[in-house]
Amino acid sequence: MTINDTMEPERVRERLTFDQTVPRAIAHRRAVGEVFITDSSPAGPDTFLLAWQIPRAHALWGDRLTAHHDPFATAEAARQGCFVIVHRHLGIPLDLPFSLQRFEFRVTAGLEPYRDDRRWPLQGLLRYRIGHKEFRGGDLGSMRIDGEVEIDGTTAMTVSGDVVFLSRGDYEALRAFQRSRKPLADVPSWRPADPVAAARVGRRDERNVVVGAPGTTSFPAGLLRYPMVMDRGHPSYFDHDYDHVPGPFIVEGFRQAGLLAACGAGLLPSPVAALTGLRATFADFGEFEAPLEYVAEATPGADGRADVRVGLHQFGTEIAEGRIELTPCP
Repeated sequence: MTINDTMEPERVRERLTFDQTVPRAIAHRRAVGEVFITDSSPAGPDTFLLAWQIPRAHALWGDRLTAHHDPFATAEAARQGCFVIVHRHLGIPLDLPFSLQRFEFRVTAGLEPYRDDRRWPLQGLLRYRIGHKEFRGGDLGSMRIDGEVEIDGTTAMTVSGDVVFLSRGDYEALRAFQRSRKPLADVPSWRPADPVAAARVGRRDERNVVVGAPGTTSFPAGLLRYPMVMDRGHPSYFDHDYDHVPGPFIVEGFRQAGLLAACGAGLLPSPVAALTGLRATFADFGEFEAPLEYVAEATPGADGRADVRVGLHQFGTEIAEGRIELTPCP
């Protein structure tokens, strides 16, 4: 089914444009060049339609060793689309903290819709439905989002996530409580890891590499640990200030650790592979003051793909986990 098969009036689709981005603040971006949503409109009860476009020369999403666009870039557009709906259409104030506690996506039509014709930017439509809304004291406390990403009339990806809202006071109290339970004052001095060669994780630019070579010891259950490599001046991963390690950066590490694990296990012929499936949940925030390490366990998937169970650890605790699917690019 395509977005056009649904009940949205055709006029809603026709009035969406790709002429300019939405205001950067409602997409939670500082740089206009990092905003991928160009327009949005209600399309029915708790249903919204958005237009999106990925710049061809983007320093991160254009950094690849394949003739296909990166499906993860469209997932990032979908993530921004959630923010746009929350602020523009649900009236949630810009200064109200909220987070995606679960985020999932799956490529549904293979990689052909992502083929780069070297002429046009990747663009399309995003349809979101909101459900499972829960209220606290009359205010929206949480909700679920489900959607489809359309490229050239084909539903190319499905996305889903759980959003939780907090008051500013509740968020600050939560962060203070979390940090009080961590030995931040006792972290021994540590040297940040050097990144692996960019080509080993399907990149050209070393600045876009977020994992280092695996350590000589292993945990848990005999799995290699891949240190997180963090450049807080990176224009995309750290477009604005955070008080914790951002989720999209963590997921990029999932992808790169997964590529290293899958190639190391002989499950992929090369790291030129697309992230075609993700299920990620976040149990805690990552802190900047201490090392973070990925683990990845790869198993054979269908049709030459690799399925990888991934996790992120800090202070000996898994703070984020998930499963990813890696598909060799043609």
